[in-house]
Amino acid sequence: MNISLELRHVESLLHNLSNRSKTTVVVEATLCIVLNISALLLNAFLFWKVYFNDRLRRATNMYVLVLVILDLLTALMVMPFMCSSGISGRWDFSDFLCQLQAYSCVVFAYTTQLMFSLTALNRWFLIFRPRLYAKLFARKYVWLSLVFVSVCSICAPLPYLLQGHKFAFHPGMMICFYTIDNSREKQAIFRIIFFTILPMIIVTSCYLQIYLAFKKHAKRQKSTEDHAVLSTSTTRRIRDNQAEARPSCGKVTFEDILMTKILFAMILAFFVCWTPMFVMTAIDTANDEFSLPRQAYFSATYFVGVSSVANPLIFGCMNAAFRGRCKKMISPLNLRRFR
Repeated sequence: MNISLELRHVESLLHNLSNRSKTTVVVEATLCIVLNISALLLNAFLFWKVYFNDRLRRATNMYVLVLVILDLLTALMVMPFMCSSGISGRWDFSDFLCQLQAYSCVVFAYTTQLMFSLTALNRWFLIFRPRLYAKLFARKYVWLSLVFVSVCSICAPLPYLLQGHKFAFHPGMMICFYTIDNSREKQAIFRIIFFTILPMIIVTSCYLQIYLAFKKHAKRQKSTEDHAVLSTSTTRRIRDNQAEARPSCGKVTFEDILMTKILFAMILAFFVCWTPMFVMTAIDTANDEFSLPRQAYFSATYFVGVSSVANPLIFGCMNAAFRGRCKKMISPLNLRRFR
């Protein structure tokens, strides 16, 4: 590719960033700061309530806990740099911090996408293969799967760095990220397939089958008031197998169905928030340059940050046990205020 052309586009983005109007600076900086504080407080609160509550700290919620930790780390290690760049209009830190921030950003993103594959498989096995579910998703195997996903994500950017490449400040995104010369390399294609396309295929396939099973279940529920046990022709067979194969897990309960819906909502929110980034990256790769306006890059990056706020909001709104714990904690505070 034409290196001078790439530098010219980067310089143009940098010029636009450093020469924003005061109104634009205030609006963008305020949006970044509010997003950062919201992500930090909401995820810290959700982590505290899930981790220190025995009722919420179940094997399935371990996936939620890991997603919360990833969002919390993003709020600590990525968003503050975006806030700083939004205020000053430039990168004010060392090259080492640029590499650390970018490396952390891509590792957290890769881990999150692989985590969604695990959650989709967890729900699929629960509904359709309960015998294997009891074995594959025992606590120790859940931990092993988390370690495997983490190692894969941590190692993914290493070939790029070991070949002598470096992350660089992107004036549109206002953070450090991959450079355009990475987009056409074989390792980049592998990362896209393994960390984006494959998880999307797994998630779509698993949840489509689950949705169809729930849809059949909902039709049959019109003639009964039992909302706790799946009762379609397929799930009746699954329920009988559960009684024999996994008495410790019991039946597929209403809580299992609710958790499936919560995890699906989190996955959907993630991909909705990340779609502008995927589209923007595809356009830049096709054009072999950073060809979009600065506002487009900022908006796409901001939506990625919104995904870090979505998880605690979804879990808090849809999980009755979590809402109950919050109400118990807030009620005494309200009483003290009015005394």
